[in-house]
Amino acid sequence: MKRFAVIGAGLSGLIIAKKLSQRTKVVVFEKARGVGGRMSTRYADPFYFDHGTQYFTAHTLEFQNFLKPYVDKGSIAEWKGEVMNLEIGKKENISSWLEPHFVASPNMNNLCKSLAEGMDIRTFCEVAPLEGKIEKMWHLLDKEGAMLGEFDWVISTTPPAQTLRLFNRHIIQSHPLRTARMQGCYALMLGFNKPWDRHWIAAKVNNNPIDWISVNSSKPGRDSKVTCLVAHSRNDWAEAHMDQDMNVTEKLLMEQFVRVTDYPADNADYVALHRWRYATVDNAKKIGSYIDKQLRLGATGDWCESSRIEEVWVHATKLADQIV
Repeated sequence: MKRFAVIGAGLSGLIIAKKLSQRTKVVVFEKARGVGGRMSTRYADPFYFDHGTQYFTAHTLEFQNFLKPYVDKGSIAEWKGEVMNLEIGKKENISSWLEPHFVASPNMNNLCKSLAEGMDIRTFCEVAPLEGKIEKMWHLLDKEGAMLGEFDWVISTTPPAQTLRLFNRHIIQSHPLRTARMQGCYALMLGFNKPWDRHWIAAKVNNNPIDWISVNSSKPGRDSKVTCLVAHSRNDWAEAHMDQDMNVTEKLLMEQFVRVTDYPADNADYVALHRWRYATVDNAKKIGSYIDKQLRLGATGDWCESSRIEEVWVHATKLADQIV
């Protein structure tokens, strides 16, 4: 039986691992403490924050069919409510969602947790760059040089910069993967020991360092007795402030949040800031997944086309089918 190494336990890695594990031995390596990637959830009981992916839509029949079993059992549900347009100095107005917006329940990482059930997943494990093959097998090492195992195939679902570090000497210079670029984002998380008292569940913010505000506690399956807010920065603003002191960034975003919402956030019971160095794809064209059937290397992720969850799922599924 062939052995596959999948690097990254976000949605892409877990979709690939689940499809391949039906007929092969698969080990998933994840440098973080758990599964989810951008679909992760920050736990700070009683507060819970989907500080990465906020929601997803389902345009294609294939993705709808994939979601249906989870929808039927309630682990994926539609997020409903009023969404606002906010801008400092202007009157707020309602923005309509023209299609259903879904979230995993009770937290966004629940979908990845379901996919991970029964899999061999090694967390807190960072894989070192690949050297040459030994007797037609990839010998994986961690960053400390410890042996992780021998594998026929290695598939990376990490951001492009990390994938290039892993595969660099084995990818030709002209391959489009080398042109993939990701932009960063900051996520400001605010928790309050009281229910949310506004009529809206989310807001698009205009002309501001903050791009989006989510009332996380308004999502299906969440605790509505507390208020959990997530404010995402604009990508270009985050890029310009990526290496700024986190305390300074947190203060700046907090000030903007109070100004744009007129919500008394200074008395929050929980405040945290997360920096996503690789949050959103910045490609002018579709790149697609990477596969080298001779070397038995593959790569996919939210850099292939866009950072929409559905397109991430499509590219991961296609890559798994190609490998099979």
